[in-house]
Amino acid sequence: MNHSIYKNFSLAILMVGSLSLFSCGGSSGGDEEEFEFRSSDLTNKYWYANPYRNQNFTTDDALLVYKFNGNGDLVRQDYSGRRDDSDAGNWNLSYDNTLTIDDKTTGNVREYTIDKSSTSNHLFLKSSLGNWDFYSDFDELEDLTADASIVKEVVLSNGSFGSKYRYEFEVEGEFVEQAKVILKSTSFDLVEASNADGKIVWKLSENDAKNYYDTFEGAELAKFYVKMNTGEEYKLEDNIENTDIESLNIEAVAIEHGTGTGPLSVSAEWKAIDNENAFYYVQILNSNKDENNPLVTSNWQPEQNSSDGTQSITLSETNAGDFGLSLGEVFYVKVVAFLYEDGINPYQGDIHDYNKQAKSMYIRSGGEW
Repeated sequence: MNHSIYKNFSLAILMVGSLSLFSCGGSSGGDEEEFEFRSSDLTNKYWYANPYRNQNFTTDDALLVYKFNGNGDLVRQDYSGRRDDSDAGNWNLSYDNTLTIDDKTTGNVREYTIDKSSTSNHLFLKSSLGNWDFYSDFDELEDLTADASIVKEVVLSNGSFGSKYRYEFEVEGEFVEQAKVILKSTSFDLVEASNADGKIVWKLSENDAKNYYDTFEGAELAKFYVKMNTGEEYKLEDNIENTDIESLNIEAVAIEHGTGTGPLSVSAEWKAIDNENAFYYVQILNSNKDENNPLVTSNWQPEQNSSDGTQSITLSETNAGDFGLSLGEVFYVKVVAFLYEDGINPYQGDIHDYNKQAKSMYIRSGGEW
């Protein structure tokens, strides 16, 4: 859905940069003095406003998402990771179509007049600061997500193995045409890749992904620029949390695989890291160690609580050739330990790739297929 009105924000809004503005839908008709916007037109759905202005890191113009609960509670959604802040503030709709928003995440209390042109899926808000449009039917945003995480990888450097840090970013959405990540000091264009489900995602190029850092820099805000095939442009935000992760014990990583002409399998074994909240998975990579297009990815698993701390996963072909490897071809195995963002409980269904905060990994040769 292409709402070109987003491009016409007033100068007052651009100057103020308030994030406590939003829009919703209502009923319309009759003379202005007879118009009344009902609370039922406002509640029980998400409303989206797009104040996008440019690709600068300092510009406060990320996609704004609100939900108005029937009890007057305001919910603000971190859209990149689809996480709701149910304590974001309060809202009130008075008889004269005045919508008051107390957004405690910004410290702003604002009053807006709901224009009579508003409908059940479009809220047109007017105030002395300028006018805002919110919509509730953004089809192109339904599957859009963005995630930023830190990776601690064991790599060979100057003849010896050691742990280094690097970023990992992932944008997913059916209608994405272009994606970029914007950090405080730099930015990277993202490229098309494949995730574990074979879906198109946007990630760092293989070259950009190998920009290593010797130390963990702590918490950081990442901003994502996304252009859709409709021409609409959005900015999303995601936090890299101030949580480091232990390195994998590479000496404990062992890989075995079957040989022959029939369906083959690969078994990986390693030591769990010292974190009971860690989860694990393994991937099989091609001879180029192409992490952006893994051949196969296992399901995730929690710590197995073995007596010696051993973890293991076996990946098996159902039919010969399922993994896309030819007999004698070199392949690699990537072992990953990861932590979810604070507050995420995977046992309650929160198992999304866009809610990971830190990874520890090691890639080693699996030999010849």
